[in-house]
Amino acid sequence: MSSRNESCTGNTLFNTIGTASANVIAARMLAFSNPATVLSPWHQSEARRMTSEKLDAASEGMREASVELAMLPSRLLMISATPSAWTPSGWMSAWEDAAGLWVGVGNAALQAAKTTVVRNEARLARKRG
Repeated sequence: MSSRNESCTGNTLFNTIGTASANVIAARMLAFSNPATVLSPWHQSEARRMTSEKLDAASEGMREASVELAMLPSRLLMISATPSAWTPSGWMSAWEDAAGLWVGVGNAALQAAKTTVVRNEARLARKRG
């Protein structure tokens, strides 16, 4: 996997998460701003949901990142074991591939957050619409 592909994937993840997070925050601010329904059952369940989803996404992201980190040494060894990695141009390519592996660890950690926030965005859009 080249570092350019991982960087593009990371950029897409950041854009998706940022846009969906802004939409979720706006929808929740509108829902929570009605003083007539301050302690309604929906508000209470939504507050519990916000906390549990954040904890679940964080633990899933850590788990996915740890899997990627566990596989990192063997992948780095495979990159450095190719004969082309010992030539000047191959050496630079090997370093780029190694950097891509590190970016892949971050991408794996962000994937759970993306899934959660996109699901929330769709759910809150249905409730509003």
